[in-house]
Amino acid sequence: MPYAIRASLAALLLATGSHCLAAQTVKVGVSLFPPYIAKQAHTEKLRVDLLDLMNAFQSTYRFESVITGPVRRFHDFDQGKYDLSLYDNLAWGWQNRSVDASQVYLGGSEVYVALAGPGRDESFFSELSEKRMIGMRGYHYGFAGFNNDAEFLRSKFQMVFSEDNEATLTLLQLGRGDVAVVTEAFLAVYLADKPQLRTTLLVSQRRDQIYAHTIIVRRGIRPSVTEINALLDRMREAGALQALWKKYKVP
Repeated sequence: MPYAIRASLAALLLATGSHCLAAQTVKVGVSLFPPYIAKQAHTEKLRVDLLDLMNAFQSTYRFESVITGPVRRFHDFDQGKYDLSLYDNLAWGWQNRSVDASQVYLGGSEVYVALAGPGRDESFFSELSEKRMIGMRGYHYGFAGFNNDAEFLRSKFQMVFSEDNEATLTLLQLGRGDVAVVTEAFLAVYLADKPQLRTTLLVSQRRDQIYAHTIIVRRGIRPSVTEINALLDRMREAGALQALWKKYKVP
């Protein structure tokens, strides 16, 4: 066999082999959810440490983030723009879609925050329907029965909407509302960075909701939810998940 043909066949075999070994790209929907999904400085990209871990612990798939948002995420999913959703839960609007949920890999909660003032205590949070609430557009909140319809929230709770947790607290400090709802993990990082604000804020003992974070997986795709669970198990057994939560100051 002439050398040129042998060389061409060898190149073809190498190319075919590389193609077969190439990781399958899996699109993962992400939206701003600090500290777990955070903004990167000087870019529109989001930092998703959990995705980096998932890629580091296996080579069959290449998980890539697709930026979506709390309001448009279901439309994007229905349009096939992504197949997995991180830090999610079936109760947050997925009930009528063909999806499965992974095992719970992280807990957490949301708390109520108000401005501190003379005589103001935990009882301030007892009747939220009488308060002007502040929260993120598109989010499902326990105080509203997980109804995220904007008109319902405006009429029932005089809801003022923000685009992220930090903006939620900024609106509270500007007097745009009475009670803000933020994740406990975000609040811990926020107050660690701004300790001077601790005495100005009243944080509820009452939780709006207790998180049970899962990965939402479209049915019929690879990886299956079984594969995702196995991956989460490997990361947990290696101590990688615990190290990640420690970085976020999660107990």
